[in-house]
Amino acid sequence: MTAFEIRAMTPADVDEVGEVTLAGGFGDRRAFFGAIVAMVQCRPLVATLDGRLIGTALGSIHGDVGWVGVVFVVPELRRQGIGRALTEAVCDILDGAGCHSLVLVATELGRPMYERLGFRERTRYHMFAGDPLAEAPSSPPGASLRPIRPSDLDAIEAIDREATGEQRRPLIEAYASRGWLIEDERLRGFVLPTTRGNGALIAQRPEDAVCLLDMHRHLAPQDGRVWAGLPTENEAGIRFLAERGWFEWRSFPRMLRGPEPSWRPDTIWGQFNHAMG
Repeated sequence: MTAFEIRAMTPADVDEVGEVTLAGGFGDRRAFFGAIVAMVQCRPLVATLDGRLIGTALGSIHGDVGWVGVVFVVPELRRQGIGRALTEAVCDILDGAGCHSLVLVATELGRPMYERLGFRERTRYHMFAGDPLAEAPSSPPGASLRPIRPSDLDAIEAIDREATGEQRRPLIEAYASRGWLIEDERLRGFVLPTTRGNGALIAQRPEDAVCLLDMHRHLAPQDGRVWAGLPTENEAGIRFLAERGWFEWRSFPRMLRGPEPSWRPDTIWGQFNHAMG
């Protein structure tokens, strides 16, 4: 095989990336790739062979924490070192940006490669599915459920950083216009819906989390499901959802290289996606 090249993804690559990943069983990610090439904290890469796009990877810089995601290689060229080279290139970028802890969500196919690169499973994300909801939920007793306003961003960033141990302000700003929060005299939780039924959701109270999830379900397309992703440490939340008819679809390992971030996994109920946390 002729030597492949790895370079930064550009806006001109987005259509081809979307076609290649869709054909390779990765789903329709064109909108996602179009967004990440414009995000300041994202470092998307492509691998090419004789001018043909054959792979992708993404690094996301969240302060001391960096995320590795969308490591994809066309099926006919897998197990030839391309995925490893893409992953190593992303890790080098994140290391150079000062990220001391590198995080990723692995598939069973990719896990052995990540383990060879020093990643170890530290917990799992339990993915629960909820169908669309026709009626909007009511506010919890003594609290207000409302759309997010620009003046809320500092408070959202503060509880997000406490929950995740990451600096995710650019992502928060990117999705705040479609988000909702619950407050009384203080902020109690928020949801930032993204694409494909995902959404970052932080809440300390299970009843607040379910209310925000119900709003997410209400806003979802009628033919689409909403996903809640709870770390294993959110034991109360996992029980709470199961008791209310949510079903656990499957779980994925959260793998880490470097020190464990200071985070509150018991307050995490959803992710932007599994490529960026």
